[in-house]
Amino acid sequence: MTHPNAFRFLRQELNASILIVVDFGRYPRNMSSLSKDVVAPYVHVVDSFTDDDPLDPYESRTTLLFFRGNTVRKDEGKIRVKLANMLAGIDDVHYENSVGTPKSFKMSTKGMRLSKFCLHPAGDTPSSCRLFDAIVSHCVPVIVSDKIELPYEDEIDYTEFSIFFSMKEALEPGYLIDQLRRFPKDRWINMWMRLKNVSHHYEFQYPPKKEDAVNMLWRQVKHKLPGVRLAVHRSRRLKVPDWWRQKR
Repeated sequence: MTHPNAFRFLRQELNASILIVVDFGRYPRNMSSLSKDVVAPYVHVVDSFTDDDPLDPYESRTTLLFFRGNTVRKDEGKIRVKLANMLAGIDDVHYENSVGTPKSFKMSTKGMRLSKFCLHPAGDTPSSCRLFDAIVSHCVPVIVSDKIELPYEDEIDYTEFSIFFSMKEALEPGYLIDQLRRFPKDRWINMWMRLKNVSHHYEFQYPPKKEDAVNMLWRQVKHKLPGVRLAVHRSRRLKVPDWWRQKR
């Protein structure tokens, strides 16, 4: 269910299946959890950057920080308006309110490819497609979302190519931009190279290819099966309510 509202009116009719979700923002805890379910990437809406081979990738990207998207969001996404006010008027920061149209996607594609860092604040739920747009654009993601969960995290270390700020840190005047300006060039280049190496994991293709998004998601499901078998086998022999779930 790769949209936060998918199966909105049918969820209570599902059993304890392994769910494939983009995040847990709109699911009750008794239905969906990180231990049982699989986190999937959104399908990216910008074009993949397939010929990203400049002599100096750091200097070729002239925008320090880029964000383009809807700034009016619910829940944690209210931070987007606050960030817009904080980042207004900074020369090498592009922070723009926009809606999803083909023209907008083309402008985001161009903007991300010219930026060193791409901002990913929470939306109506903790995640959005913007993170995966940044990954396939090889623009180092700057993630501001306290409750985000990430795809394939048992196989991929996101700190190798992303920077994380708590919402409290991001709203401290000047702190986020100061940290990005101080970020070492050699470390940024290492992250850029890592992004180029992992971006194929976020491509949905048919037929699937080795280690693309489809292949990776089935592998994640396979990783969940031992836990499922354990739960099934225990439930068959328990004569009392599961005592692990009771307060001790």
